[in-house]
Amino acid sequence: MSGTTLILTVDDARVLAAFGRRQLTWDPRMPVRIVSTPSAVGLYTAPPFNVLALFAVPATITEKPFDVTMSLASLVAEFDAIIQFGSAIEVEGLREVAVPVTTAMSVAHLPPADGWQMPMQALAGDLLVHIDTAVEEFTTRSMGQTEAVQQSIANEIWERPTWAALPMRVLHAARRLGMMTNDQSRVSAATCGPWKRLATARGQVFTRANSGRAGIGLQVVR
Repeated sequence: MSGTTLILTVDDARVLAAFGRRQLTWDPRMPVRIVSTPSAVGLYTAPPFNVLALFAVPATITEKPFDVTMSLASLVAEFDAIIQFGSAIEVEGLREVAVPVTTAMSVAHLPPADGWQMPMQALAGDLLVHIDTAVEEFTTRSMGQTEAVQQSIANEIWERPTWAALPMRVLHAARRLGMMTNDQSRVSAATCGPWKRLATARGQVFTRANSGRAGIGLQVVR
């Protein structure tokens, strides 16, 4: 990987920094996996919804494609440097971190790149009502309950199948990550073996069958 450089436009660096910054309040030490192709770079994260999130932009990669995992806070700082100074990221200088697999979904295990089947289409704005209803239900049922009871209610609601048989947590995560807003942009759902994918114009969210049984990370993130 020696000599590899990631070159982004300031606008694309700003978009990636915003994607990362939304998640810093949840855990600045969260691992982020940066995977490149010759013409693009994608960021994989595992936010506290028991899902994987992917955001990709065009990029110029010198030398060969790379696959690096580092802390989210460190990567956001790299993007901020591009925004401020217009510099590129020297990949070999990035400080890689290990990824402890402590949740059912982790950037240590990425979804398949191809083989996705049965795409279904919808409009983002039409799906928001399902999310609003789920959040309202959680708020009503969890009021005055112990933390353990609240977690049980959250697990039940966010694992509930919704549009295209996606678990509700996938839609909720997409909204919290800024991937779905109240507009007419198209979204699609597809499957590949045990994996499910929600694809939007602003990124993708993945989940894997039975991954929610660990009961980790399904709480409402405020």
